[in-house]
Amino acid sequence: MPHMAHFALPAVIVTVAAAFVLGGCAQRAPTAAPAATPKAVAVAHPVGATPAPQAAAPPHFDRPDHVRGIYLTAWSAGSKRKRAAIYSLLKSTQLNAVVIDVRDSGEMYWKTGIPLAKQAKANDIAIANAPKLMAELASKHVYPIARIACFRDQLVPKKFPSRAVQLANKKVWSDRSRHTWLDPYNKDNWDYIAATVDYALDVGFPEIQLDYVRFPSEGKSNSQRFPARAKYGDPKAKPEDVIAAFADFIGKRVRARHAVYSADIFGIISSSKSDQGIGQELEKVAKPFDVISPMVYPSHFAAGEYGIKYPVAAPYEILMKSLRDYKKRLPTMAIRPWLQDFTLGEPGQPTVHYGSAQIQAQIKAVHDSGYDDFLMWNASNRYTEAAYVTVPGQKS
Repeated sequence: MPHMAHFALPAVIVTVAAAFVLGGCAQRAPTAAPAATPKAVAVAHPVGATPAPQAAAPPHFDRPDHVRGIYLTAWSAGSKRKRAAIYSLLKSTQLNAVVIDVRDSGEMYWKTGIPLAKQAKANDIAIANAPKLMAELASKHVYPIARIACFRDQLVPKKFPSRAVQLANKKVWSDRSRHTWLDPYNKDNWDYIAATVDYALDVGFPEIQLDYVRFPSEGKSNSQRFPARAKYGDPKAKPEDVIAAFADFIGKRVRARHAVYSADIFGIISSSKSDQGIGQELEKVAKPFDVISPMVYPSHFAAGEYGIKYPVAAPYEILMKSLRDYKKRLPTMAIRPWLQDFTLGEPGQPTVHYGSAQIQAQIKAVHDSGYDDFLMWNASNRYTEAAYVTVPGQKS
């Protein structure tokens, strides 16, 4: 999701105040499910695994024909009052899904019981009763997606610097926003994220969405050192090879549980043949997933991108151009873009208030590009209800 520390948020009808939790990438984003992914998702333990003891089996969720969702912090999801507002929003609109934080920037918001989380003091519990919440979501026919941020981590590097991206002097490296990162070459870090994925599947999430599934950006990359690189096993592995291998590693356990596997990626990578220095080369990073969600926020495109003077003022046009690139390069891939329900002023571009017209223009561009699924991002979980009462391609 985006680094959006200073939004001027739009006027909204539904207000779900929450901590200003930032998402996965500097740009933040499927359509019809691929044939291999069943609509009815049953969560089962892999052969040979011992299920964690629990009072009852996790609920079953049917995947909607078209997933149209919103982002929720774990704090919003854990609040009875805020959930009531969200249920009201979903009931009155074409929205039907929620993306909920399980892990973000190192914090674990659910009682995962993972030892490393306790050791790193990463437990910041927002969901006190996971079975109750999941049962409630099922009863309301809400499709939940577990958002799990991967390599950006503020907490493990403090306790275990050897697991982090470092400087030459072995101190922990940080990006321009002072966030620290786990070393993607370190397979112990892979296991930590895998344990988080296992937990989300155990409580009943029918879909796992990875965020920050990349190398760090927004900092001096030439000062980065990766302590585990020498022991990785493939001295010729490029960052995109490491990210693809990690995604495949996680994907095998997700598919063993018959769940859907998705990921957030930089929106801009569809127009580049490189990995943008972060390990996200489009075809390679997309391959392990059932669905990818490019973060194609109009405000995050630079002035002049795709020949459009001010992308933030042309939400339909900029998304049409970007999503056509995705369709061209990944013609059979399920794409579920992240769209913006927030106002953000960008240097060199006018500040454009994002209300119903701008939101519906984005959704129309998604539909006109041949896709029907989308996710909406607002870091404070405030959404413009009127924009979602009807959407292209679906009856009101």
